[in-house]
Amino acid sequence: MHIFYDYQIFSLQKMGGISRYFVELASRMPVYSPVIETTVLAPVHINEYLDCSSVHKIGRKIPSFPGMHRILPAINRIASRAILKGQCPDILHETYYSATSLPVAVPRILSVYDMIHERFPSQFKGPDLDIPKLKEKAIARADHLIAISNNTRDDLIEYLSVSPEKITVIPLASSIEKPEENKDVENCQRPYLLYVGLRGGVKNFKRLLSAFSHSTILRSEFDLICVGGGGFTSEELSTFDGLSMSERIKHLSADDTLLASLYSHAALFVYPSLYEGFGLPLLEAMRCGCPIACSNTSAMPEIAGEAAMFFDPSDEEEMRVVIESTVQSKETVTLLRTHGYEREKMFSWDNCVSQTAELYRSKV
Repeated sequence: MHIFYDYQIFSLQKMGGISRYFVELASRMPVYSPVIETTVLAPVHINEYLDCSSVHKIGRKIPSFPGMHRILPAINRIASRAILKGQCPDILHETYYSATSLPVAVPRILSVYDMIHERFPSQFKGPDLDIPKLKEKAIARADHLIAISNNTRDDLIEYLSVSPEKITVIPLASSIEKPEENKDVENCQRPYLLYVGLRGGVKNFKRLLSAFSHSTILRSEFDLICVGGGGFTSEELSTFDGLSMSERIKHLSADDTLLASLYSHAALFVYPSLYEGFGLPLLEAMRCGCPIACSNTSAMPEIAGEAAMFFDPSDEEEMRVVIESTVQSKETVTLLRTHGYEREKMFSWDNCVSQTAELYRSKV
């Protein structure tokens, strides 16, 4: 059985959770079952994970350039059609959403990650406004869908009236490795809260910032370290100055090794998002023994379970109280770490790969 993964996400992401998911699938699938062969068809891509992996791929990585998100899909669509004339896949697994698909007469699988564009349309602009229509077309032509959480499955049913029989829920896993014991993190002399990811829109960082700034305990005893999402904007820096918190808030760019150390040494990982289709940083934090405080919405309770303290992300006061009470209780922190280690074991790449392989077999 030969599985082809298309170019879409590898044309869009230099690094990111979705592209990592497909590299994990494509690399692990033949190990799980010798009768399964995988190929990533990405004639011209920008993805670091794919470039550094041993996955069988058709294509090569090029440097990023302005306008690539418009140009690369068109180039890849033409090149992929030519390449496919000499290939015989048994399954085509589409990696993102597009209006048209590659012309192969085989079953099509599509992974769906969230319904954030449908739930929060006002948060998006430009090309992102087209995603709901592209997603709907991709879902309509797919023979079967993979939802990465029960929450995403339920949203598919609610927003697009997808038949439940067309959806299989297969959760993701964490690729981050546990850090070396007792390895200190440079430039982190004070206890800190950790925030990971983008900071705009539904990520709700502004409300976390406000909760932090209005807490005497948090301001006096902790820093707030932000990882990823790009450096702070001039507007953010101005806001920090206005709150007299410029010295308390730091931004770091971190590879997996540094990120694991940051999780393991953090007093608390805070995830205030209004909506997540899964919430991969939750698994990363659990694996590294980091206590969690997060939103009580969408997929987050489903993923974190007993390994987190929850708050209403729209209620700044509740957020502040939950964070304060958690970091001040050694008993709570210890309990969250213990639950986190156990819960993270429920989400493994072995499980993800085996369930996906079973789905592939059922469609051939």
